[in-house]
Amino acid sequence: MSKKCKTIDLKPLRGLLTRFPTRLSSGYLKRRILTALLVFVVVYVLNFLIPHLEPGSFISGMAGQSNLLPEQRAQLMEMFGVNKPLSQQFVDYVFQTFGSFPPNYGVSFSRYPLTVWAVVSQALPWTLLLVIASQLISWTLGVLAGASLAWHRGSKADSFLIGISSFMWGVPSYWLATILIYVLAIKLHWFPPALTGSGVVTGGFLVQFGTIFSHAFLPILTLVILNLPVYAVVMRNTMVNVMQEDFMMAATVRGLRTRNLIIGHAMRNALLPSVTNLALSFGAVLSGAYLVEIIYSYPGMGYLIQAAVFARDYPLLQGVFFFSAILVIIANILADLTYVVLDPRVEYY
Repeated sequence: MSKKCKTIDLKPLRGLLTRFPTRLSSGYLKRRILTALLVFVVVYVLNFLIPHLEPGSFISGMAGQSNLLPEQRAQLMEMFGVNKPLSQQFVDYVFQTFGSFPPNYGVSFSRYPLTVWAVVSQALPWTLLLVIASQLISWTLGVLAGASLAWHRGSKADSFLIGISSFMWGVPSYWLATILIYVLAIKLHWFPPALTGSGVVTGGFLVQFGTIFSHAFLPILTLVILNLPVYAVVMRNTMVNVMQEDFMMAATVRGLRTRNLIIGHAMRNALLPSVTNLALSFGAVLSGAYLVEIIYSYPGMGYLIQAAVFARDYPLLQGVFFFSAILVIIANILADLTYVVLDPRVEYY
């Protein structure tokens, strides 16, 4: 006797994917790409100008710490290219960006003879770990908490969320990081307070995992505590509005189970603003992560920014800001595409 296999109907998913390209017109794609390129050009030019507008230079900093002869100073300026006119430095800046992949941005002044890419490539994974892990945790928990509280709106837990969210909106990340260091690291000795150095972790897999986990836990926890209430309130308010729509009333009249009403109808339609909020807040989260990295001496991009500012390391600053801008631009483009995937009603023309 042959057993009948239970098959899964993939027609809805197949139909959604096949309609995905048709809901993105070529005109919209061109406008979206041109907008992203315009933003990139503006950020790219500012990325070059702002470090050069800062008073002083790397050479003057070295001269202040050691007795450099005028000949030695001139040789250093020629070696690092800071004796050239600003226009010629901008040409070199463009060539260093687009003349190789990945962009190397030349040699780091403060970490000579390492290239900027060699320094950034060591710090970028630490920052991505911090941002991606904290965003996934805070957004997932925030969406679930917001959906639950929206279904039980008016309860004590709902009122508490509104209050705690208003409070967390004004809490500085450095203040919260300092409190967590004092309580969990200094008083309880559960985690190390800081990780100074290059961020290179050695040892076996378990040793590396334990080291990374112990040093990344407090920075991730800081960002989760700051962002979770915001995501929860956005989801809660959106879902409350969705639950007042006519299709929700019709679904309730049909006698659908509470689980189907919450997950299949209310949450699905309330996810879109939460996804947009996740992408649009990426820049703010990234800048907040940089500040948290400085507080914890976490060897990410924020720690590099602090070191580069103190050393007047123009190429390193430009490299860090360049890759940061690319991450934010990509996050916003992905938000638009995710909108089309989640909601078949959305069409861009």
